[in-house]
Amino acid sequence: MARAVVEELLAAGITDVVVCPGSRSAPLALTLAAAERRGLVRLHVRVDERSGAYLALGIARGSGRPVAVVTTSGTAAVNLHPAIVEAAYSGVPLVAVTADRPGDVRGSGANQTIDQRGLYGVDVVTWADLEGMSESATRAAVASALDLAVTQPGPIHLNVPFAEPLVTAGQHSIDAVTVRPAAASSPAEYAELDTLVPPGLNLAHGLLIAGDFDDEVAREAAGRLATAMGWPIISEPSGNLSAHPQALRHGPLIMKRFAPEVIVTVGRVGLHRPETSALTSVPVHIAVDVAPRLGRVDPAGTAAAIVESVPEPASAHDPAWLEQWAGADAMAAAAVDGLLSDDELTGPVVARLVAQRTTDDDLLVIGASWPVRHVSLYAGPLRAHCIGNRGTSGIDGVISTAWGAALTRSGGTTYALVGDLTSIYDRNGLLAAPTEELPRLTYVVIDNDGGGIFSMLEQGAPDFARDFERVFGTPHGGDLGALLAAPRISVESVDSVVGLRSALNADRQGVHVIVARCASRAREADQVAAIHAATSAS
Repeated sequence: MARAVVEELLAAGITDVVVCPGSRSAPLALTLAAAERRGLVRLHVRVDERSGAYLALGIARGSGRPVAVVTTSGTAAVNLHPAIVEAAYSGVPLVAVTADRPGDVRGSGANQTIDQRGLYGVDVVTWADLEGMSESATRAAVASALDLAVTQPGPIHLNVPFAEPLVTAGQHSIDAVTVRPAAASSPAEYAELDTLVPPGLNLAHGLLIAGDFDDEVAREAAGRLATAMGWPIISEPSGNLSAHPQALRHGPLIMKRFAPEVIVTVGRVGLHRPETSALTSVPVHIAVDVAPRLGRVDPAGTAAAIVESVPEPASAHDPAWLEQWAGADAMAAAAVDGLLSDDELTGPVVARLVAQRTTDDDLLVIGASWPVRHVSLYAGPLRAHCIGNRGTSGIDGVISTAWGAALTRSGGTTYALVGDLTSIYDRNGLLAAPTEELPRLTYVVIDNDGGGIFSMLEQGAPDFARDFERVFGTPHGGDLGALLAAPRISVESVDSVVGLRSALNADRQGVHVIVARCASRAREADQVAAIHAATSAS
């Protein structure tokens, strides 16, 4: 059965597989090792299944191809679930292959045995338990599931029970495999803007918000729409439109001053509360559900229409509308630049410096919570392509996701901007097998000793000061340089703008961690509050 499963994985075009060690999965591991010796696949071995799953997720995000992760039975399989949820909500073809005990020992108290059938519930596109199937039926079931992972992008689960003896010398070889043509996805339906907006509204007074999506055709169409209509663009980092000439540097900070009559959103939006507020008040909101078309593009429930492609422009145009936005944005930029000019490291300053260091050849992976908002609000136009785990916006697995994405790059450097708690959460992601190639990857960790974003939320109010640090601030109190030390990885700590610039400008190969020791969370909260006050008044 192991050979049939592995050959079908390879036939589906899978070129990378993450293997987490275990006994019950030995037939799969040995067959995959034989395939790697023949140059049929690249293996990545990780001891932590949760990190391994996020590594596979990152490779799939970076390559656009399905990637498998293989585990043994029991809680090893359960540990894949966080990455599977992220894959489900991001439309990433992650293939979970879990070895299992034979079905007749379920519920018997047999060691390392749980019921793994349907383990991931609604979070997988499909799942199959391969017990008792003939070889031909096994191949058909695996091939069918893999096709669904691509045509309905998302994770799938293959549960593979093995009876003892698990391994036999000379029985785990594999032959060359012919790759099947990829299944085609259905084409998007097109619409024209003026057919989606009721009469009486001024189409020239519109706004385009680029949320999280990774469809270059849709991105180009969104840029063309904004250009033709004379609309400003607010691009979240993974919308990758912040370098467009009409993109605003600090759009969310000035949104409340304007009342657009039409907002077109592309992809998953809602990183900033002013965006959500604008969607609840605008007369017409058109949501574009680009590939993988998961339907989760209307967070405020305000869309008058959800379409599959960026609408074709109408003829309306008012140059003064864009000029007003651009003028307000320029004044906000002057205020932000002035408040972030000191030689003091804070989250916003670190985000700006990292963004300024990247080039067109680089990839920027941004962690959830404060880092992605700092980049979005303060970094300005981004040259590097940006991605992040925006499906469910968790801080778990970002270290491994960035590593996986970096492995798919043929040039440039991958930068990963994360918070201190994010780096601690997934520090096992820094443990790679000593024989594996290292990507060119630099992690930049914003270290302000805890969860900075909470200071700016409701629970940061003085009424909750008594309990704030214990249940929200959660200071780690540790030396991150020591906590993140790992074989073959260099770690450097800096505590000034000059030091961070120097560290970022160093020409390095392999994996490097820069710990940016920042001012206190209270100081950062004061800085952010000052920026919001200045941009509201400017």
